[in-house]
This record gives sequence, structure tokens and C-alpha cells, in this order.
Amino acid sequence: MTAPAEEYVRGLKAGNGGDIGVHGSIALSRSLLAAGLVDELHLVVAPTLAGRGRRLFDGDHELRRADLLSARSTPAGLLLLDYRLRP
Repeated sequence: MTAPAEEYVRGLKAGNGGDIGVHGSIALSRSLLAAGLVDELHLVVAPTLAGRGRRLFDGDHELRRADLLSARSTPAGLLLLDYRLRP
């Protein structure tokens, strides 16, 4: 891929393909969020408190509203949350 990720994803979204998923890349996820290219978020919340670490939402992004699509819990205590971002 020679184009910046945002440009590449913008081209994919303009095509006739299916869903585009990003797993485990905070930097890429942040850049796509900032570019307005994310339609939905599928988050896993673990019952662990951490004072440090990398954060997906670091305060540098514009406020965006989201609608909860679903919320489920797992036997291990994880929360699986699906949101649709508002335009």
C-alpha cells in the first residue's frame, strides 16, 4: 500500500465491498476515527483497572455521539459493546 491509510480506506468505502475491520491497531484506529471513516465501534471492556497504557480515546478527538446497538456480557466478565457513530 503506497497511499496513506485514510486515503486507502476512503477508496474501499467508495467501492462495492463488505465490512472493513481493524483489530488491535490503536494508531490506525485513531487516524480513521479522526478522518471520519469509522461507522461502527465494537469494543471489549475488560474488568481490569490500569493507570497506564495506550488509549484509543486520548482526548484529542472531536466529540462524537454514538448509539448503542448491543451490549452483552461474557462468563469471564467482559462486556461486548457495539456502537454506531452518528455523522
